[in-house]
Amino acid sequence: MFEVVLDWDMMNYFILIGVLLFVGKIVKEKLPFLNKVIIPTALIAGFIGLILSEGFIGLIPYERGGVLKDIVYHSLAIGFIALSLKRDTNKTTKKIWSTGMIIVIIYLLQAIIGAGVVVLFFKDIFLGAGLLLPLGFGQGPGLATSIGAGYADGVGVLIDGAALGATIASIGFLVGGVIGVIALNFLSRKHNLNVDKIHKENSTIKETFEFESIKELRVFDALTAQIAIIFVIYGAVYLTLVFLEGFLLPMLGDLGETFAGVFHGFNFLIGILYALLFKKILVYFDSKGKNVNFMTNNYILSNISSIAFNFLIAAAVLTITIESIQRYYLFVIILAVTGSLFTFLLVKFLVKRIYDEKYQVHYFLGMFGMLTGTASTGLALLKGVDSDFTSPVAEEMVLGSGTAISMALPLFALLMFPGLAITSGNNFYNVLVFLVPGIYMLILIGVVLFINRKK
Repeated sequence: MFEVVLDWDMMNYFILIGVLLFVGKIVKEKLPFLNKVIIPTALIAGFIGLILSEGFIGLIPYERGGVLKDIVYHSLAIGFIALSLKRDTNKTTKKIWSTGMIIVIIYLLQAIIGAGVVVLFFKDIFLGAGLLLPLGFGQGPGLATSIGAGYADGVGVLIDGAALGATIASIGFLVGGVIGVIALNFLSRKHNLNVDKIHKENSTIKETFEFESIKELRVFDALTAQIAIIFVIYGAVYLTLVFLEGFLLPMLGDLGETFAGVFHGFNFLIGILYALLFKKILVYFDSKGKNVNFMTNNYILSNISSIAFNFLIAAAVLTITIESIQRYYLFVIILAVTGSLFTFLLVKFLVKRIYDEKYQVHYFLGMFGMLTGTASTGLALLKGVDSDFTSPVAEEMVLGSGTAISMALPLFALLMFPGLAITSGNNFYNVLVFLVPGIYMLILIGVVLFINRKK
């Protein structure tokens, strides 16, 4: 009689997350103190579900593996593909590249700090656990959860890796949202800046829609077009992973298994590359006089990525287990404290030497929020001192994130080194975990200070 209900397994999780997002939005709107700190509604939703889950209060039973990890895994890729498809409407300037370099420098610092915490205090924990710090703080729960799961399932040496990644990322949100607000109020008083004390999640983006005919609107609307393109690209990602994991990497034996485990978590990265290639093709046709503007719509792509990332954040928090908290709580505390402290200090150091004094507070708040939470955390902190985004800071942060991706892409190879050290028995890979980011960080610091030197 109820056989059809059995087919609702995955949909039940989407319903659960949707309900939690709805409740989280109401809770944030009705509790004034939550509007005085910068915490995403999706994070609140995830924590509500986590508290009500088995192992805590126990009102909502759900399986933490399987479907939830799949939602995180695929939402991450879909969100990044959507962002990568957005058309560039601004010309790159020197400060945008400087901002991108600062972002990558902090990623590198966080990687060194994370690995250092493991080596100095937790030798029994897999070295890759330390690399979850820049993923969780710098990129958010999706990437940290996905790579953590790869270390657990693919490499097989990090128990509860997905839950650990989600925990680190959640702590990063709290650092950006709480410590960031404290810094906002302190610096605004020190520099006599007006502060918007209520942090609402309102969008100020405006977009004009153009339709060639009613028929076009009815048959193939802009939203459908964006979703179709995203899934065509994601289909190419799937075929690439099938080729890599099914044919190419097995030829490498144990080494191939290690690569396959980590590559599986790089679905988002492959998606970014294909999306950028697709965008280049559109630019080429546009240069030849072909009308291809209807293919992508920045406003809709932003909303698709927002939906994907909201589901991602909530699902990632729901993967946290009481066992992972008990196993890693001391490691996470030390990792978060040291990571936050050094991030705070280096961002402050670089901002003071690169940007005009007039906007140094703006850049510091935005960059610190972005490099502990996400870009939205940084923009929310920035909005506290620049409510209408009249300064150039918001634009440079967003565009700087794009340049940072191009500079940080080679560093994803770094995530494979701890696993390679185990499968190959060569400890030099662990040395490279410190050596590569250390050298790259010093080079970037030298470059960014040189091009922004006072003349």
